[in-house]
Amino acid sequence: MRNSTKNGTLLENTALEILGQHLSPQWILEISSDKSINKKLIIKAPNGNQIDFDFISRKNISPKDIHHLLSRNDKNIILVATFLSLRSRNLLTEYGASYVDTTGNLRLVASDPAIFIEVKSEKKDPQSHKRDLKSLKGAATARVIRALCDFEPSYGVRSLAKRASVPLGTTSRVVNFLEEEALLRRDAKKQIIYVNLPDLMIRWTQDYNVLSSNKVFSYLEPRHLSTLTSKLQKLDRYAVTGSIAGPSIAPSRLAMIYVDDAKNAAKILDLTPTDTGANVWLIEPYDEVVFERIQLIKLPSMLNESINAVAQSQLIADLMTSPGRGPQEAEVFLEQMKKTTVFTDEELEFEFRNLNTSPP
Repeated sequence: MRNSTKNGTLLENTALEILGQHLSPQWILEISSDKSINKKLIIKAPNGNQIDFDFISRKNISPKDIHHLLSRNDKNIILVATFLSLRSRNLLTEYGASYVDTTGNLRLVASDPAIFIEVKSEKKDPQSHKRDLKSLKGAATARVIRALCDFEPSYGVRSLAKRASVPLGTTSRVVNFLEEEALLRRDAKKQIIYVNLPDLMIRWTQDYNVLSSNKVFSYLEPRHLSTLTSKLQKLDRYAVTGSIAGPSIAPSRLAMIYVDDAKNAAKILDLTPTDTGANVWLIEPYDEVVFERIQLIKLPSMLNESINAVAQSQLIADLMTSPGRGPQEAEVFLEQMKKTTVFTDEELEFEFRNLNTSPP
């Protein structure tokens, strides 16, 4: 290489090659060749300025490993791996670490000499490790996630399975997946003691989408939406979601309502089917969990009546995957979650207060 020294393993040399592709020929890259346990990546700028990174090389790494590698290190760090998942890369960014993997994902940040390079690769893990669970799709998985969001730890997997009404084996696979993703933590007795609620919601909505995970039917309420909400009590069962149940950043122009049977509900509510200009979505849900742990809310247009709304966890997921201003409204809830997080010292144990409902 014109601007690197090949004196490491195949993984290290590949990392140097990728880094070299994004720096001009005048920059020099090399890995310290002494027998020290801690290797260094040395980067020399054309003006002679130099920065050293602690060079951590791991063939395989998961998000849960990152905290143990980086939590006690305040030096410049670059992590090299065969593949880094999106979750791993996000965690590394939060720690302020640089990284590079052999598929081309790259983040290199330094202040002197000034460097900022970030490249995102669309390539998948070339080794494709076998896992019991590969995504958070499906109704059973959603029920487990909803329970983790709605019930405050601590509890074991068996108790979680009971609360979620999901078989123990399925619950265990979901918990193992989330633990590997550093989205929850268990103690020595395998009790779930911490759930990272904001990041869990973000990760869930990579696989869940209110439009594609449910059956959505478009209707028109020709009168004002306040007329519609006053008729909801005629339905045997329903739960509103989306902006109409959100933080009211602006008046809602779309009512999203979970119902058992959209066609029958439309007749009761006197709605007109439409392909364009809909202001009502009647949604037949992916699972009955959307009707569990509902909350009663009052709208400005309603004086003495309340309507049923989905639990906050379901509401956030629906807002995050809704069109329009839904994602911005979801961000309000996510910021509330982050602000109510209490950090302890080295172990970074998190508690989310006044967000989860206590178990029955």
